[in-house]
Amino acid sequence: MKFGFEITTDMKALSREIEKEIEKEALTLLIDAIETSVERVRKKQLNQPYQDHTGNLLSSTGFIIYKDGKVVHKNFKESPIGTDKATGLEEGLKAALSELRESTGWGVVMVAGMDYASWVEGKSYTVILDATTDIDDFITESFRKFGIIE
Repeated sequence: MKFGFEITTDMKALSREIEKEIEKEALTLLIDAIETSVERVRKKQLNQPYQDHTGNLLSSTGFIIYKDGKVVHKNFKESPIGTDKATGLEEGLKAALSELRESTGWGVVMVAGMDYASWVEGKSYTVILDATTDIDDFITESFRKFGIIE
């Protein structure tokens, strides 16, 4: 039996569309994994014995994800406590963007953007380093849900 039509497909266009969908899903999974890690740190910061009077340290804690040197996602949240939270948001984003370089491919920058963050971390308080501790596990779990990793 012969049908009276023919289907033609632009394979390059199809390939580009498939690649876009895969990248979109990969970005969603990456965001999920990193947000899980950073949110865990933010919660720990709220329960520290020191007081973040201004809220700037917590507000400056966050991350950016970039692809080919361009930011595709950023996550900085205003602290629920403190007297001047906006400065932290500004400093956090500025610190993350200062690490951005022209590149090819994907990258992530996680920061606590206040200049005293390393001093606080040096006193054995949670600031940002704990976010990197289990990040591989969070990323692996996110990609396992998608079926990329078994």
